[in-house]
Amino acid sequence: MKALGLSDEINQFHWTMLKSVLLILSLLPASHFFLNLWQSTHAASQIVVGFLALSMFSALAILSFYSALNATVLNLKYEFSSLLEQQIVRVYGYVPMLFLMAMMSYLATCL
Repeated sequence: MKALGLSDEINQFHWTMLKSVLLILSLLPASHFFLNLWQSTHAASQIVVGFLALSMFSALAILSFYSALNATVLNLKYEFSSLLEQQIVRVYGYVPMLFLMAMMSYLATCL
């Protein structure tokens, strides 16, 4: 689906950004789910549940970082009409990485 006034490449870039941010947003409910699961288990099985939760959360964090990094270094072959438009798209490319940084900072201070 092509947005009004945007080329297919810019539209694809926008959807890449949205997918990356949604993947990063999934870190918050996952962390709360794993924390609640770990706290509700008995002491004997907390080590196993904690290891599983840490492994799954680490995998999700790595996928989020990879997605944000891909969105950041994505090169567009689109010819921009102005320098301002080019700068806006370049800054927009850093949004997922900034969002990941904010989410990780929030999780590190609150949990």
